[in-house]
Amino acid sequence: MNYSQTRRRFVAHVDARALRMALKFHRWSYADLARAAGVSKGTVGNLAGGTRTTANPETAAKIAKALNVDTGDLFMLEPLIGASPPNGRAA
Repeated sequence: MNYSQTRRRFVAHVDARALRMALKFHRWSYADLARAAGVSKGTVGNLAGGTRTTANPETAAKIAKALNVDTGDLFMLEPLIGASPPNGRAA
């Protein structure tokens, strides 16, 4: 399997306000969420602070799962323009 067959076809746009609210609800710091989700503290901080507005779908799913919410409550998935379908053939 090559890169073009495995690359991500979507990007997850974060709702930074919703992410901050979920953190506050759980009384978690960025480090707490990072540890629970298995991502870096910098990733959580950048997404919650608005420095970074997108994440890969896998990271979005890990963060949502750690917070026990649906991914769609914190992130909006959008297809990447020009991304190949998983079988490598054009649609």
